[in-house]
Amino acid sequence: MRWKVVLASLSRLLIVVGLSMTIPLIWSIYFNDGAWMSIIYSMVITIGSGLIVYVLFPLEDIRLRYIEGYLIVTCGWLAVVLFGTLPYLLSGTMNFTNAIFETMSGFTTTGASILTDIESMPEGILMWRSLTQWLGGMGIIVLFVALVAHFGQGANKIFVAEAPGPVVEKLTPRISDTAKNLWKFYMIFTLIQIILLVLAGMTFFDSMAHTFTTIATGGFSTKNASIGFYLDNALIQLIITVFMFLGGANFALYYLVWKNKTLKIFVRNEEFRLYCKIVIIATLLVTISLYLARPGEHGILPITALFQVVSILTTTGFATVNYDTWPNFARNVMFILLFIGGSLGSTGGGIKIGRFLILIKYTISELVRSIHPRLVRSIKINGVSVDDKIVINTFIFFFVYLSIVGISTIIMSSFDLDIESASTSVLACIGVIGPGFGFVGPATNYAEIPILGKYFLTFLMLVGRLEIFTVLVLFYPRNWS
Repeated sequence: MRWKVVLASLSRLLIVVGLSMTIPLIWSIYFNDGAWMSIIYSMVITIGSGLIVYVLFPLEDIRLRYIEGYLIVTCGWLAVVLFGTLPYLLSGTMNFTNAIFETMSGFTTTGASILTDIESMPEGILMWRSLTQWLGGMGIIVLFVALVAHFGQGANKIFVAEAPGPVVEKLTPRISDTAKNLWKFYMIFTLIQIILLVLAGMTFFDSMAHTFTTIATGGFSTKNASIGFYLDNALIQLIITVFMFLGGANFALYYLVWKNKTLKIFVRNEEFRLYCKIVIIATLLVTISLYLARPGEHGILPITALFQVVSILTTTGFATVNYDTWPNFARNVMFILLFIGGSLGSTGGGIKIGRFLILIKYTISELVRSIHPRLVRSIKINGVSVDDKIVINTFIFFFVYLSIVGISTIIMSSFDLDIESASTSVLACIGVIGPGFGFVGPATNYAEIPILGKYFLTFLMLVGRLEIFTVLVLFYPRNWS
C-alpha cells in the first residue's frame, strides 16, 4: 500500500472542497448573517491543509492498484466530511456529533437532518449545507477525476470505486473525459432549474439552495416545512418533481441522447422504461388510496402523490405533506419504494432499479429453464448479454444489503426505537433517502437519536453511498498485501 499516493490524492480533493466554500461565503456576506468569518476560517484551514499535503506528497503519474482506488475514495469521503464540518463547528451552530451527522448526510445526499429550526440558521451555513449535497450528488471523487489528469490509467480504479452500479459505462475512451461529460450535464441541469424556480416565484437564494439538493437527489431544504412551504405553488412542486426524476435517471443517457441526437435512447433503455413504469404505477396506487380515504381533496391528490413517489423513489427525501399519516396502503407503497432507489449511474441511492431488472430477468430465465431444461437462454439488457459475474455480484449485493439492513435494524432498536422507526431509519440512511417513518418520519428528524445511534447511522450513510463493497473491501486483510 502506497500511502503517499493516497495522501497526494486527498490534497487536491481538499483544495477543491475549500474553494467551493466561496459560494456560501458570498451569500453569508450578502445577508450579513454573522457566519462569514467562520466560513473564511474554514476555507483557510481546508485549503491550507490541502496545500501542505500537496507540497509534502507530490502526485505522480502512476498506475494505481484497485485497493488504492478504493482507499482513495473512502478516505476522500471521510476527509471531505471531516473538513466539511468546519463551517458548522466554527459558527457554533452545531456540536461535533451533529456536525458529523449533518455533513455526512449532506455529502452522501442522504438528507437526514438533526436541525429542529432550519430557518433560524445563518444563510451562509444553509447554502453550505445544500452545496455539500450538490458536490456529493454526482460524486466529489468523480469531480476530482474530471479535474485532475495525473491519474492516467489509475482514474479508472477511482471511477469504478466511486460511480454507482455494477457496471461503469465508459462513454469516452478516457475515463476522465467521461467524468467531465457527466458533470457537464449535471451543471446544465443545475442552471436550468435555478432559472425555472426563480421564474416560478422562488427567491434566488432558495432557488439555488433547492436546486443543489434536487438534482443531487439530496433533499435538504432551507424551510422547516421542506417543499411543503410551497404547497400553494403547484408550478414549483412540478419543477422540483421533474428535476428529481432527471436526477434519478442514468446520466449516461443524457450524454448518449446529446451525442446521437435522438430521444429514442430513452425508449430503448430497459432500465429507464422500468423506472417510468414504477413511477406511474406507484403514483396511481397512492392516488387511489388517498382518493378513497380523502374524497374531498381531488385536485391536490395526483400532484401530492407524484411528488412524494418521485421523492422517495429517487431517494431525494423532499416532502410536501406528512405521508406518515397516509392510509396504510399508501404508506406501504412508500415503504416498498424505500428499497428500490434510483437508476444505475444516477445521483440516487438505494439498491438501484438496474439491479432489480437483472434480478427479474434472471428469475424469469430460471422459471423458463425449469420448464425447458435444455434451453440455453442468456440474460440480456438493452440487447446485450449480461455477464454471469455481474449476475452473481448482483445477487451478492442483494444478500449483503438486506443482511446489513436486518442487523442494523436490531442495533437501532437497541436505542429504544420501535421496529418501524428502527427499520426505516436504517433503510433511509443506507439508501441515502433521509426521512423514514415513525420517529424519523417527514414531520420529525434525527435530532433525538442517541449519540451512538447517530454515529452508526452516519456509517450506514457512507456504506450506502459507496455501494457497500467499496468500504467493506477495506476490512478484508488480504486486499492489503
